[in-house]
Amino acid sequence: MAKIPALAVAALVASLAASGQTVAAQKAPAAPPSPFASAQTLKCSFSSYAVNGWTGMKPTPVTASEDFSFQISVVNVKRGRARLIGATGAIDASLVISSTGLNVIEQTPAGNFTLTTVFAGGGQDGKFLAVHARHVDLANAPSPSQHYGFCEAVQPAAGSTPGR
Repeated sequence: MAKIPALAVAALVASLAASGQTVAAQKAPAAPPSPFASAQTLKCSFSSYAVNGWTGMKPTPVTASEDFSFQISVVNVKRGRARLIGATGAIDASLVISSTGLNVIEQTPAGNFTLTTVFAGGGQDGKFLAVHARHVDLANAPSPSQHYGFCEAVQPAAGSTPGR
């Protein structure tokens, strides 16, 4: 095990003391604010997907086009709550907003999971790249899929009152 010379440690401590900062007080630069910090509703559209089946232990992926959409309503950022609103209904979900994007995690009544990530970078003209992943087990036959598209901020529907 390498030993750090006492003189080097003393020099580091002296330089920190001279700067007026302790080691604990030094922090990384603040991350830029998320473009989703003020979004209340996102409309998401997906135009292609990949789904995977299995032949024994070998994955058999298939890709295709689609026309699939839903909305994400930000219910409460501090409590990490969102609502997914689709053609057949709505369901509560968990919400995580970070400097890299907005993530919505849903556990279905059957116990399966979906994850939607709306990326902060890489989009254009107010549209953000997005991936919606489904981790589904249908009668002991896993059927994972990923759907690729974009989301954009929209005005909340009349009568809805998303919170912050």
